[in-house]
Amino acid sequence: MNPNELTHQIIGAAIEVHRELGPGKLEMAYESALTQELSARGIAHQAQKPVPVIYKGVKLECGYRLDVLVADTVVVEAKAAEAVIPVHRAQVLTYMKLGGWKIALLLNFNVAILKKGIERFILGSLRDQIGAVGANHSAAGAGPDESRAFLLAGSNSGDPEAERLAREVIAAAREVHSELGPGLLPSSYEASLCHELLLRGVPFECKRPLRLTYKGAMLPVSDEVRLLVGGRVVVIPRAVAALEPVHEAALLSQLRLGGWKLGLLINFNSIRLKEGLRRIVLTPRPI
Repeated sequence: MNPNELTHQIIGAAIEVHRELGPGKLEMAYESALTQELSARGIAHQAQKPVPVIYKGVKLECGYRLDVLVADTVVVEAKAAEAVIPVHRAQVLTYMKLGGWKIALLLNFNVAILKKGIERFILGSLRDQIGAVGANHSAAGAGPDESRAFLLAGSNSGDPEAERLAREVIAAAREVHSELGPGLLPSSYEASLCHELLLRGVPFECKRPLRLTYKGAMLPVSDEVRLLVGGRVVVIPRAVAALEPVHEAALLSQLRLGGWKLGLLINFNSIRLKEGLRRIVLTPRPI
């Protein structure tokens, strides 16, 4: 398999992982799922590949490891970051230099659409064989985020109790926003919202563990639902400049993985709280 075909295969596997797990999980979850997907596709790889550090002819045992090395050819670094920053790219280039590898993929899974989180790095003569370096790589199957079809902000969940609980949460959130205003840390709003729900007698769980599986296999890490109200409504309090598609996609994936129908995104860093509210309803996937 030539380098171009190999990178297409890896990206296809990564897209499948992102479709299954969505954004907002720990890096280890994506790395483990990616290795499972590569194995299922018969693509040779090594997870946590040791990287030797040679300094002036001396091999140093520094404990550096690649996330995945595919077919002894492609370095794959999995991230779950708010944004890829220069040090992430520098790390990949350093690994390539240390191991003598010529091609790498930096995959940031914390995006609404994975193709926006793909960057390729090519050194030496492979550049002519595989094309330009950068994040504008297009792969088969990397079309629009299919999950958007199942995010219906104005729809009714069909669960009267969940709808009632959602109204209770929104009323409590308005009270918190009225008392505190915008500009505080997310933890302040989350703690205050929980206290307000307690005062109103609304049942909830904080930091509810969510077991993660990938195609039936248990992953070595779990996810966490910040706030689950009445066992029916997933609530994610935030304090950000603006809600982005990745925030909606992360909540949507939790609804799908946990089997819940209704979720609320609440951005307390809004001048008017209604501008920072998002209702997300999960509908069944079409057959």
